[in-house]
Amino acid sequence: MSRNLSQTSRYAVILVALCLIALVEARHPFPLFRLATFLLAFLALAGMASLLRGKLRDGLVVLVSFAFGLSIIETTATVLETKDLLVVTNGLYAPQPVIGWGPEHAGRFHHEKTDPKSGVPIYRVDYTIDSNLLRETHSAETGPTIVFFGDSFTFGSGLNDADTLPQLFADLLGRKQRVLNLGFPGYSPQQFLAELQTGHFDTVIGAQPRLFIFMTTAWHAERTACKAYVRGDAPRYALENGQVALKGVCYEGLSLRVREWLENTASYRLFIEPYLQKVTHEDVELYIRILLAAVNLAKEKYGVATLIPYLPAYSYLEGTGFSDNEIVQRLRDGGVTVVDVSLAKEEAAGAKLVIEGDGHPTPLANRLRAVMLKNYVEQQMTGILLSGPE
Repeated sequence: MSRNLSQTSRYAVILVALCLIALVEARHPFPLFRLATFLLAFLALAGMASLLRGKLRDGLVVLVSFAFGLSIIETTATVLETKDLLVVTNGLYAPQPVIGWGPEHAGRFHHEKTDPKSGVPIYRVDYTIDSNLLRETHSAETGPTIVFFGDSFTFGSGLNDADTLPQLFADLLGRKQRVLNLGFPGYSPQQFLAELQTGHFDTVIGAQPRLFIFMTTAWHAERTACKAYVRGDAPRYALENGQVALKGVCYEGLSLRVREWLENTASYRLFIEPYLQKVTHEDVELYIRILLAAVNLAKEKYGVATLIPYLPAYSYLEGTGFSDNEIVQRLRDGGVTVVDVSLAKEEAAGAKLVIEGDGHPTPLANRLRAVMLKNYVEQQMTGILLSGPE
């Protein structure tokens, strides 16, 4: 009688563990849900092994040991991994056609980032998204337009509306010329090219584009190679017969589900992903080709030049066969106007150019770069800035 009761209890434990695994994996109810999955799998397999005999039991013991090992590794990774504490208003990141993701609706979005060790706030800011689903920039409402494309540096992550690079640039022009901010966190040359190919923002840009500006750095090569998992629905490009060709999105179907599963596993993020994300010579070559394709399309389709503010990546390129200087030269050989905006002298003099604990530019860095860009356009790209009423 007691033996039957014991077996019934073990069956119950197995059933409960499997049900909890299904629930946890379907709903992701708490941050450490994947660790819970591994621990529950260990309990379920151990229960199954206790009910079997012979070779089947031996095989399950191996799986039990594997599940136990995974639980230990996941626990270790969870303890070692530095995880940002973020609070973001729902709706800032939503699926979007062509570009992959973007704001779901217009409005104000609050964003907080806190140091996970000390609990000290790194920033608490608000982003205003306008009716065009772009970061709000106060400038002229109509007329010849200067368009900023780019990632979180251009968007202004960690900064209030007044301190973004496009806004500070517009302020230097006395807000007399129309300036748009098409940047968004996680974007790269992929989005830049896709936006131009499809005319995704043509209605917003209007009939009088005068200059495109795209700030970039070599670590965008991770994104153009689909190695940096920002989101799986980024446009994917490949070289085909020497030309850049759109091949759908980075991840879809089964590959997307597998990647999402892995990204929710601390041990994968900490121990495996850093090695898989290392860029190769081919990855950097693709990054350059995508950027050149976007710049050439801007000239052919919109009749405008593209200014590339470039941020050196320094040691990031080791082992790729490229250097920052070589990338800049390739771009210039392709007819691209490139400006070094590293602010190395200012940094050496002690200027605070990066948000401490984050890595995004400070308001000071954006002000300095806005001045650099305005001066360059004024002196080297005549006819772009308005010289008087038009």
